[in-house]
Amino acid sequence: MELGKKDELSENLFLVNSIQQVYIHTQLKTMGLNIQQSRALNYISEHSGTIQKELVNYLGKQKATVTNVLKALEERNLIVRRVPEHNERQKQLFLTAEGAAAVQQVQQIFVDIEGKINAGLTKEEHTQLLNLLQKVKATLSTDED
Repeated sequence: MELGKKDELSENLFLVNSIQQVYIHTQLKTMGLNIQQSRALNYISEHSGTIQKELVNYLGKQKATVTNVLKALEERNLIVRRVPEHNERQKQLFLTAEGAAAVQQVQQIFVDIEGKINAGLTKEEHTQLLNLLQKVKATLSTDED
């Protein structure tokens, strides 16, 4: 088998993923965010009052890296850290109004790319492609075990 051929599924999946990642990165850059910052904002949005340890687990990054992400978000007034009365050792994380607005913009990036993907597909093609991709994902996921 010759790798990198135009009719190879893995090559096409890789290229589609690369195009999607470039689009997302470019859009986030216009907001002054990177992917880790946007993921952190989204997580805090969905888990208001979370603590850094939970965010570390979600992002799969080292504590020091997440500390830097949070510091940058805090400096831009996108999040605040608050010390709860019952536990002075752990700071809870909350979005500011500016952070909530940023989350809306980030989510719109993903709505837009979904629209771009669907623009070239009929409803039947969309359903078929989604089913096939889920099947591939399931097959690849069982290989990880």
